[in-house]
Amino acid sequence: MFNKLSIRWKITITIVLLMVFIFTLCNIIQLFLIQVSIINQQHHRIEKRLTETVAYMDEEYNKKQSNETFIMDTRHYFEKIIQNNEMIRLLDTNGKVIYTVSQKMPKIDIDKNSVGQFRQYRLHNQEILIASKALHYGKFHGILEVAINVEIFSKFVKESFFILIFGTIFSLILSIISGWFLSKKLLKPIKNLNHTMLKIKNNQLKERVFVGEINDELSELGLIFNKMMDELEASITRQKRFVEDASHELRTPLAIIHGHLSLVNRWGKKDEKVLEDSLNTCINETNRMIILTNELLQLSKLEKGNEEIVKFEPCNVLEVVHEIINNYRLLHEDMKIDYVQENDNIDQANITREHLMQVLIILFDNAVKYSKDETRINILVNQSDQHVQIRVTDNGIGISEEDLKHIFDRFYRADKARSRANGGNGLGLSIAKNLIDDYGGGLEITSEYGEGTTAIITLAVYRFE
Repeated sequence: MFNKLSIRWKITITIVLLMVFIFTLCNIIQLFLIQVSIINQQHHRIEKRLTETVAYMDEEYNKKQSNETFIMDTRHYFEKIIQNNEMIRLLDTNGKVIYTVSQKMPKIDIDKNSVGQFRQYRLHNQEILIASKALHYGKFHGILEVAINVEIFSKFVKESFFILIFGTIFSLILSIISGWFLSKKLLKPIKNLNHTMLKIKNNQLKERVFVGEINDELSELGLIFNKMMDELEASITRQKRFVEDASHELRTPLAIIHGHLSLVNRWGKKDEKVLEDSLNTCINETNRMIILTNELLQLSKLEKGNEEIVKFEPCNVLEVVHEIINNYRLLHEDMKIDYVQENDNIDQANITREHLMQVLIILFDNAVKYSKDETRINILVNQSDQHVQIRVTDNGIGISEEDLKHIFDRFYRADKARSRANGGNGLGLSIAKNLIDDYGGGLEITSEYGEGTTAIITLAVYRFE
């Protein structure tokens, strides 16, 4: 039943039950302490009265040495000093009352067996406390009893009990009201979060939780939720753009293939030149789609961490860099490549040869595709204690500040018109970034529009164990 209640009711009930327990425990302790304190005070009071009475009788006996005169004089004295709700009674050893001096006290039974002890009992709705002591004065042997009516103090304890009960009930009512409003205030951020989530469920992805200036756990929860939604919205935006771009990239070659096949189907069967041109175009576009799908597959594996490395071997950075330089000088005779090595020795890096080769090919291809009339590439290699750094700088058209924000997004191309003409799919830098990240390295792109681009690869130095 409790589990089916709302959190607000759970908090309220928990607060009320806790307050009931605390107030009940405090009331029991207070009543116990009050009662013990009153009993101790009355015991001390009656003991003091008994001691004073015996001391007076001792003094009178020593003066007169006469039992009859001594006893009657003490009675007259006690009648003068007796207070309300008190009794002084003298008995012989047989329990016979010699005299009783009292003010507003009920008749009290005699109990010879309790001499020297405290007695407390109820009589005619009165609470009586009695103390007694054996007396020995010459031939006289008797018992002196002093009694006090403590009913007023018992009533005080009872009244205190009812006052505490009333205070407890009043406090419980306040705790219910305060618990209800406190739970409402505490749960307000969660309620706001719930409303925001319902709006987001209705495709309002831009909704966010309002977070005030209060720095508590619920505010932190709201901040985390907002950050999570920012990342989720960005991820959904990227996915939508990915689907749109992938559809666009596949639609163009499919449309070209469909157009050429329709051309062949209509009248190209008899024209060898048209047939050959159409088949070559279909093959080229099919190859483009194969490359595109392979790149998408690799990128998907990289992002999921499923890229398989059959056997990891650290990479000799200089060998890979020199091989890339030689290959591109062979492919592009008009390309100028300047190489600078700042350290005499460059250690092996924590990346496989194949993956570093793939990253550098992506960077060199981009430099060629987006270069000006004359392609010039500067490549610099240096090493610190823990990292190897490779800088690839071209003299291309550069990238605008706005485009730099999306440079690693899939299918994103700063110059869309030239990208397709150059055969680009907009996946190269995404693949390069994921490859470097998988090895704990970093890839940074800096550029100024019209002034060229610099790619900085940072890799950890491989330490042999």
